[in-house]
Amino acid sequence: MTSAPRPESAPYSREATSLLDLIAERALDDDYYLVRPGRYSRSRSVNTLATALMLGLFTLMITITAVQYYQDLPSRSATRTALLDDIEQSEVLRADLQAQVDALEADVAALQGDLVKTPEELAVELTTGVAAVRGDGLTITIAPAEGVAIGDGELKALVNELWIGGAEAIAVNGQRWGALTSLRTAGGAITINFTSIGAPYVIEVIGDREAIVDRLESSGEDDYWKRRQTQDELTYSLADTGDQALPPAPAHRTTVTHATALPPNEGTP
Repeated sequence: MTSAPRPESAPYSREATSLLDLIAERALDDDYYLVRPGRYSRSRSVNTLATALMLGLFTLMITITAVQYYQDLPSRSATRTALLDDIEQSEVLRADLQAQVDALEADVAALQGDLVKTPEELAVELTTGVAAVRGDGLTITIAPAEGVAIGDGELKALVNELWIGGAEAIAVNGQRWGALTSLRTAGGAITINFTSIGAPYVIEVIGDREAIVDRLESSGEDDYWKRRQTQDELTYSLADTGDQALPPAPAHRTTVTHATALPPNEGTP
């Protein structure tokens, strides 16, 4: 028995190639290339609506922030101005405090300078009128009436008795008596330290009040001025004073330009 002949078929390679091409061309169904109706289309619409809503909310937030910023702008400007004023006042206060610090430092330096001086040097400055002083004492006032003359010799005699009585510092009408001070009449006026003074004559004295008054009484100087008060039209008064300050004598009446101090034990016989 003979078998029927097989039908001819395409070669294997041709069939495989045709099938692969078909699969590559038809990998996805045609419906996948279109927006399918139903729940998938609704999902896409929902996503689009949510995105628009988010953009709207973001825009609204930006708008509210901008409006609030511009509404708060005047308040922020006032706050900035107040802060600038505070800074300026702080700078002024700092400058004042710095000035006080500088003044205190100068005082400390002056005090330190005084501390390095010996007691002998301080005593010389006091008696020669170089330094300002303060202390208890008395005040003598001589006030002549108009036309009543007071001579420079009368005032010098009174000042000499004050020194003898123990005065430590004397000022006549605010002019401190220094080591080189002179009191004389020049041009019809009494001058002291080359400065003219007039009546009333006020003599401020620092020293032991009782000792000074005893000297004035024992020397007859007190009686002399009391007689003049009785005979002439003038007022003579002597009053105790508490803590009073006397200025230093002018520098030109305390500065020595030719004399030179000798060391101790030199120049003595």
